[in-house]
Amino acid sequence: MENSSCINCQHRYAGNFCPQCGQSSHEGRINAHYFLHDIPHSVFHIDKGFFYTLKCLFTRPGYMIEEYLEGKRVKHFRPFAYVIIMSAICTFLIKGIEWLTHKIITVNYPDTVIAVHENFFAHYFSVFIFIMIPFASLVTWLTFYKRKYNYWEHFLANTYIAAQLNLILVLIRLVGLLVVLFTQKQDTNIDFKWFLMVFMMGFLFMYGNVFGVLMRAKYKLAKIILILTLMNSILAILYLLGFSLTGLVKFM
Repeated sequence: MENSSCINCQHRYAGNFCPQCGQSSHEGRINAHYFLHDIPHSVFHIDKGFFYTLKCLFTRPGYMIEEYLEGKRVKHFRPFAYVIIMSAICTFLIKGIEWLTHKIITVNYPDTVIAVHENFFAHYFSVFIFIMIPFASLVTWLTFYKRKYNYWEHFLANTYIAAQLNLILVLIRLVGLLVVLFTQKQDTNIDFKWFLMVFMMGFLFMYGNVFGVLMRAKYKLAKIILILTLMNSILAILYLLGFSLTGLVKFM
């Protein structure tokens, strides 16, 4: 195979990609082929990683995060990018559902005055979830501080979990829309007790599954259940405190 000089770092090599910087040896001028092939090809691979990670976090979250921590990362979307994209998507979906809910109420009940929430976190719940990541990571790390995972590895696991928790509010808002659509409910407020029940169900599933898998080789089943129950109780108190401090209790 003929040697070529990398156009990015000038390293001499043979092959399709430069071993020094990863630059492709087939880059050329921008033309129709670039737009019709290379861009869709790149987008497809990014989307494949995102949707594969999304599927794994629904079907086998603990094993997926364990694989990532053990270095098997090529198939998975990076955690920080994943939580940012999920937060953006969920915020967009929630805003759309809220707009549609308001529209239905104003059409069916034109005299109804819909209260406008001034609380920032009531509008952008994803930001609240994002802020809670380092605090939740501290709790999970302290719970299993004698195990092999360090704080930043717990931070990574909690980042993936936080991304999935965003989906719970989308589900709750969607149920709220259906309630308005099929009943005579004339406001968009969510009963906090109902919200808390649904949110905590998803919350307990994610944390129980992820850390149950990560710690399964270190403890017997009964001890894992006991430790996870204690950890989840502390996390629940932490989130309730967060709801209270940010005023979300009043605006859900």
